[in-house]
Amino acid sequence: MTPRAIIDLGTNTFQLLIAQKANSENEMLVLAHEQRAVSLGKGAMKSDILQDDAMERAFETLKEFKQIANSYQCSDNQIVALGTSILRRAKNTPELVEKVQNQLGIRVEIISGIREAELIYQGIESSLPKPWNSTSLVMDIGGGSVEFILFRSNQVLGKISLEIGGLQLQSLFHVHGEYDQQIEETLESFIQQALEPLDQLCLHEKPEVLIGAAGAFETLWDLEMASSLTENNLAGSSHPLSISQFQINKALIESIPYSERVNLPGMKKFRASILPYANALISQVLQRYHIPKMWISTFSLKEGYWFYLQSQADK
Repeated sequence: MTPRAIIDLGTNTFQLLIAQKANSENEMLVLAHEQRAVSLGKGAMKSDILQDDAMERAFETLKEFKQIANSYQCSDNQIVALGTSILRRAKNTPELVEKVQNQLGIRVEIISGIREAELIYQGIESSLPKPWNSTSLVMDIGGGSVEFILFRSNQVLGKISLEIGGLQLQSLFHVHGEYDQQIEETLESFIQQALEPLDQLCLHEKPEVLIGAAGAFETLWDLEMASSLTENNLAGSSHPLSISQFQINKALIESIPYSERVNLPGMKKFRASILPYANALISQVLQRYHIPKMWISTFSLKEGYWFYLQSQADK
């Protein structure tokens, strides 16, 4: 069974999934999973121009990812990189894509926000315990955009992509490079207005569960496990998250500077600066739609794309 390598070119982090078909039921066997803090969108959130140092970090990370993929016998035609929010927006995206494709032989696909949401759903749905009948809202917080998918059972009720990712909010609302509680009211007001397009989905079909797709939600899981002194085991692909513990950790994270936040047990260094903004988004969604439960899925875009490719190969 030939392994495939899927790379998520996020605005903040790059992630690599290497997986192959596990059995005749199209289950996925994960061979490797890597993530690197590339900060591709750093300096580009307002100008929509990728900075030279960011493009160099991106290229070197993809060079490393290709070496890892090749070590698992992934040929170049089995490696694909998916460009998301910042690569959709940046004026000089073609420059980076051309360099990566010509010098590394990695195929790069720039996908739309709606296509991104579709693939995220495909990954999430495959990770949940069955049967899953709750009306659920998937939330994937990227650096540049946030994707939402509302579904019940196997039916997608709606999907939307909003340009309010963690790095985007940080670029608009940081004070001297720090999260400042003084801007909290302004930030919340901005988020409330930005979420209005989501009302069309969630005010008619009330979500019973918020399902967070990897990323910031994985850090919330790590913080929850550290707070409860419970062994951190994300071996399964989906787990419930405590909303009350989230609110406790949110208040703590907002009250301390980056220098302290980065050293919290369970905190990933590369997420410490933007997690307050991600938390603000999550909190507003929970409150706005009165969602009583929260889950995390470790599957997202790259897993969804793997399942998509597998379904195409089986036709």
